[in-house]
Amino acid sequence: MAACIRGLVRTEIVALTHVMAQSGTCYDWRHLGYAVDKHSTGGVGDKLSLLVAPIAAAAGGLIPMMSGRGLGHTGGTVDKLESIVGFRVSMTEEEIEQQLRSLGVVMLAQSEHLAPADRILYALRDETGTVESVGLITASILSKKIAEGTRGLVLDVKVGRGAFMQRHEDAQELAMMLRDVGKDAGLDISIALTNMNTPLGYAVGNWVEVLEAERCLAYPAECPPDIEELTLHLVSAMLQLARIVPSHRDGVDRARTVWLSGLAWQRFHEMIAAQGGDWQASLERYQRTPSFVIESTWSGYVTGFDTRQIGLASVQLGAGRLRSSDTVDPAAGIVFHVRRRDRVEPGMPLATLIARDQERFPNCADQVRHAIEIGHEPPPTGSIVLESL
Repeated sequence: MAACIRGLVRTEIVALTHVMAQSGTCYDWRHLGYAVDKHSTGGVGDKLSLLVAPIAAAAGGLIPMMSGRGLGHTGGTVDKLESIVGFRVSMTEEEIEQQLRSLGVVMLAQSEHLAPADRILYALRDETGTVESVGLITASILSKKIAEGTRGLVLDVKVGRGAFMQRHEDAQELAMMLRDVGKDAGLDISIALTNMNTPLGYAVGNWVEVLEAERCLAYPAECPPDIEELTLHLVSAMLQLARIVPSHRDGVDRARTVWLSGLAWQRFHEMIAAQGGDWQASLERYQRTPSFVIESTWSGYVTGFDTRQIGLASVQLGAGRLRSSDTVDPAAGIVFHVRRRDRVEPGMPLATLIARDQERFPNCADQVRHAIEIGHEPPPTGSIVLESL
């Protein structure tokens, strides 16, 4: 709490980062090549890792990706992966190396041996209301990436109503701190500030996001524009850090080529099978989950979303957790049928709620209905990538 109240200077954060990284096992993949990873500061509907990792690997990258679980209104990649029947998010070092050699990608949870000091401090931050301390966030993110053996790191720093940092200047402060401390700690860093005022894609939850990501990989032409833009940007940055491509444009072109070819979709399913996942069993497991359709009572244009409230509504459905000890319903989630700028009329479906506990539908439906903002004129368009550092 003292660090949160008084702040930490750059040298203190670098020292804390190194000590946290060295509090447990530190992997080293230099004998396999240049390891690069991507990390998001947390958003709503953010299934980007599920696309970025297989695309980057199919494009020639070495991607040892270790992620976290969701907390509060933001989702976590590990929860999404665990919604796949049989998928293992824990592996031995030998198993990780074998999979990196064969597929170039592995997606795991932080093990109890990797930066254990971070896990303890994260739980304390949750209990003491110090989660949003810039210095502690920086040390938490970077210590895990150093311990996992990453040399290059692409950071997706969210800003807006669905992000931890809702003001642009706060997100910039965090981004610059991550960049400076990361470089001092020996990492190559690339940062994108991205818009989190609207949920990414159509799905918010765990299995529903996995399914949307898989459909995007299988049918690139049907991928929502925001997911396509951000995925290509992040993969390009990863390929640039790894010196696989010389420029952002070349990185985008290479990422798009492997995506359109089907190689990324194939790598996604090879990774699932290698880590014990059963895709067909997953499809069968969730196909009969109860659902509830929310219909519009207004006519007009979708002008925006109260993204934080949507994230909290998904938590109420069972898709997330308010405390680290809460359990998650992997089937729970929200699938929107409208996006920003869409025209709606009374009776049109706005979103479908999905959950095993149907008693949660009425309250969550009210939350989601009020979180979809409808006006008389369509709002202006804009890029999802606000700034690159």
